Amino acid sequence: MIHYIFDLDDTLIIHNNTHINYNLISEDHLLTQLLHKCRGPRYIYTNGTGDHALAVLDQMNIKHHFDKIYSRDTIPYMKPDERSFNDVQNDISYRYPISKTIFFFDDRLENLKAAFQMGWVTFWIHPNYSLGNQYDFVTMSFSTIKDCLTYLETKY
Repeated sequence: MIHYIFDLDDTLIIHNNTHINYNLISEDHLLTQLLHKCRGPRYIYTNGTGDHALAVLDQMNIKHHFDKIYSRDTIPYMKPDERSFNDVQNDISYRYPISKTIFFFDDRLENLKAAFQMGWVTFWIHPNYSLGNQYDFVTMSFSTIKDCLTYLETKY
C-alpha cells in the first residue's frame, strides 16, 4: 500500500504571501479528481497549524480526502527535523503495520532530503522543477501537484 503525504503551503496550494486570504481559495475540480484516484491513505504534513490546514482544505472542499493532518500543534517537532519524520512514520506504521511505501510531496528541498533519508519516495513540487535531477534525494520533480498526480495516476 502506498501512503501519500502532502505538504500544504506551496505544494498542495500555491500562494505568494505569508498572510493567506482564505476567501480567495476555491475548489479545484481536477485536483479533487486526482486526489480521489490516489490508491492509499492520504495525509497532510505541514509546519503550519492544524487550524490553518483545516481552513485551506475546507475552502478547497478536499478535507474528506485526507485521513490525518500532521501539524506543528499535533507533533512535537517540525520539518526538516528528522524526529518529525520519525513521528509521522511511526504513527502511520502503528495504524498500518504492514505498510512500506510512503510518497512525500513538498516544495522544500531540505524537507525532501530528510524524507529521503527515511526511505520515503520524494517528489519536489516547485516552479524550478527541472533542477530536481541535480539532487539525489529527489525521486521526481514537477512544476505542480496536479502534474505530479496526473503522472502518478498512469503509473500506480
